[in-house]
Amino acid sequence: MKKIRLGRTNLEVTRWGLGGIPLSTIMGGTTEEVIAEVITAALDYGINYIDTSRVYMDSETNLGAVLKDRRKDCIIASKSYSRTYDEVRSDLDESLTQLQTDHIEILQVHALYPHEVAAFMARGGGMDAFRKAKQEGVIDFIGLTSHHISVLVELAKTGEFDTVMYPFNVIERAAEHELLALARSLDIGSIVMKPLAGGAIRSTQKAFKFFNAYPVDLILNGVASVAQFKENIACAEIEEALSPEELAAFEQEVAPLGTEFCRRCGYCMPCPNDIRVPDMVHIFYQAVQGIPVEELPPDRLEVGKGLLMWMQACEGCGKCEERCPYNLPTRKRVQELIEKFS
Repeated sequence: MKKIRLGRTNLEVTRWGLGGIPLSTIMGGTTEEVIAEVITAALDYGINYIDTSRVYMDSETNLGAVLKDRRKDCIIASKSYSRTYDEVRSDLDESLTQLQTDHIEILQVHALYPHEVAAFMARGGGMDAFRKAKQEGVIDFIGLTSHHISVLVELAKTGEFDTVMYPFNVIERAAEHELLALARSLDIGSIVMKPLAGGAIRSTQKAFKFFNAYPVDLILNGVASVAQFKENIACAEIEEALSPEELAAFEQEVAPLGTEFCRRCGYCMPCPNDIRVPDMVHIFYQAVQGIPVEELPPDRLEVGKGLLMWMQACEGCGKCEERCPYNLPTRKRVQELIEKFS
């Protein structure tokens, strides 16, 4: 696969990188064996960039089990979701242990929210831990990830970050207004997450062709099987962009999704009562909303009845909503599903 220069990091990376959420048996992957097959298939193909995080459950562990024998084949980018100095340092130590390495190329601030910026960037805050790790040579570069484009724009201008990662696809296009041009002008590596909107976009070929019209460097794509990898990588090799007519048709195709749909990122997890929030609430809600019970297909009706006891286990604590980067009304949807299937 064609390689590109990842901004001022000067790292030569493949334009398609392997996302780390499906490399977890808890957050979307299947078994450790299948995950190892996916990682190995990507490395054998020539993919040299893999993204993970401390909060992706066992993703780092599964990645380390393969990379311990193939470390030179891969650039590792991990993340810390912590916000204080000591917690970030602890995360870094744990990442090194789980990844079975003594060095990480890019360590990223994970999913920073607007209200967290001031304290995180303040003297003695979490950012100081990133700076210290870079000075020590334990990490090479500092990255920033956020679902809030305003945060990325604000902090890109500080000169502190070597890469920025953001959601971008034919549905979520806030990044195209300022961030893309800003990152290019500052020579900051530009990394796309959720190219398929968490699986909501069905046409992989159109989704990847969409990016060929924009100045993005690296596209992260999570896959849960070798078959998915082969299908997606074939589309990622296409270099032409969508024509104006194709783009208009693509926009019309995804319009019914709106913006309030689950991207299956799993940030809402874990639930105190073990409810699989993305699967049992948001995905199923999307499948049955607006359809009267008497008109539901028999298979969906049976699934709804089966999930009812799980929905009723919700205590309405709201932790899932606090964690959701898209502010989805989970508790409201739970109640609607309970009413529907009761």
